[in-house]
Amino acid sequence: MTHGILTRRDFLAQGGKAAFGLALGAAAGLPGSARAQAYPSQNIEWIIYQSPGGLIDTSTRTLQPYLEAQGFNTVLKYVRGASGRIARTELYKAKPDGYTIMTEASPEEVLGEVIYKADYKVAEFEPVYGWFINAFNLYVQKASEIKTFKQLLETAQKKRMTVATIGKGGPSHLQLAILKSRLKMNLEFVHFAGGTPAYTALAGGHVDLAIGGSSSVRYSDTVNFVGVFRNGRDPALPDVPTMAELGHAIPPINEVIYANAGPKVPADRLQKLAAAFDKAVRNPEHIEKQKKLGVFPTPMTAAELKKMVGDMYTLVNEHRSELEG
Repeated sequence: MTHGILTRRDFLAQGGKAAFGLALGAAAGLPGSARAQAYPSQNIEWIIYQSPGGLIDTSTRTLQPYLEAQGFNTVLKYVRGASGRIARTELYKAKPDGYTIMTEASPEEVLGEVIYKADYKVAEFEPVYGWFINAFNLYVQKASEIKTFKQLLETAQKKRMTVATIGKGGPSHLQLAILKSRLKMNLEFVHFAGGTPAYTALAGGHVDLAIGGSSSVRYSDTVNFVGVFRNGRDPALPDVPTMAELGHAIPPINEVIYANAGPKVPADRLQKLAAAFDKAVRNPEHIEKQKKLGVFPTPMTAAELKKMVGDMYTLVNEHRSELEG
């Protein structure tokens, strides 16, 4: 350029530099396919909403190194309180870049939004991958005169029976509300904060029966399981019939453990993350380690998880008055 005059050559050179600069800026701000190869370029923050040592924590920690082997290094962050609503709100507001995920346990997320008016919308989250279906079951004392679900049903249709839940307004409460409504059972719910207190109440003769998850198998020496709420038998209790096998159309409210991401995370990043989870979960060594925790890995895709969430909205709203009462 001479005497303040911009020649065609100068114009093209400067224009090229400007275009290159704009392209770099756009790439830095694009969370989509333009940056897919760079993901992940840093650690993933993995939110856990339950205390260390619980099933969600131990199952997540067991999976963690196998995800790392797929190129996803993670750092656990414990955000406890309000049955996960605080943690979900943090995930909901996280930057939509795929660097924040959470171990979720459905249907707590839907119950939190519908029953407890949480500050998030479950339908806007992006499920990544599920790996465990923790099925509910019903059990009575070994010494009980009730030995089968048929006997339980006949008794509960004639007189009031008390049943221990593992949390008011929670998944077990919802499962029992559906059972009570559809089979016209005279059940009185007695709420406890967890499976151990519910079992203790049954063992002490303070309630007639109790509901528990797959890990209740540890009580097998002292209780009799009369039915499982699950599509297909529970690997933890293979000899216990499902409600469907017993002839009753009771939708199972299983605690499905899965990895969730916040809203608007780019699809290519979700796909890459899901592929890593799929390989990690299906690793034979990982499966055996999970089984030692009482976790029998059952892979679930994002599409399956989204359908599950939609079904949960319907059931929770159907029994909303009972859960809020």
